[in-house]
Amino acid sequence: MSKKQEKMLELTPKQQKFVDIFIEKGHLQSAKQCAIDAGYAESGATVNASQLQIPNYYPHVVAEMDRRRAELARRYSITYKSHVQKLAELRDSAEAAGNYTGAIAAEKYRGMVAGLYIDRKEIMHGTIDQMSVGEVEDKLIELRKKLSIQGDYEVIEQDTSEGSLIGEHRDDLPTEEGEFSLQDDT
Repeated sequence: MSKKQEKMLELTPKQQKFVDIFIEKGHLQSAKQCAIDAGYAESGATVNASQLQIPNYYPHVVAEMDRRRAELARRYSITYKSHVQKLAELRDSAEAAGNYTGAIAAEKYRGMVAGLYIDRKEIMHGTIDQMSVGEVEDKLIELRKKLSIQGDYEVIEQDTSEGSLIGEHRDDLPTEEGEFSLQDDT
């Protein structure tokens, strides 16, 4: 390769600046704007930006962009091993600094990556109004079973949905001020 060909393979300052800007901001702005920011004339920026990305016109510029992209991909890539190692490093540095909350969090995330934790969510019904009739009946059966385990109880067949109280008010039962006392007749 002649010295002239080697010189052609070196990036000019404008080309280098274009590569830098394009790699850094190419996902945020157009190639034309990257060329303008690199110092190319606005009137020919579209053509220059396009040609700088074509290997037939500027193979050394395209090769440099590919090299920089590969470097970024390598630097910021994540693998299972690298992720777990980084979390271990963060845990150790947090622990060394006395930040036990951070150390515990990093260790927890390591465990999550390893699959030691299972994220389980349970949906609870807020009110009886949100439950179906079948769900209400099932819940009542469940509660009756629980009550029978805890002690004796009497099933009241009378419909109390009208707001009538079961039991009676007794003045001789100790109560806190403002509360009613009810005596169960069972």
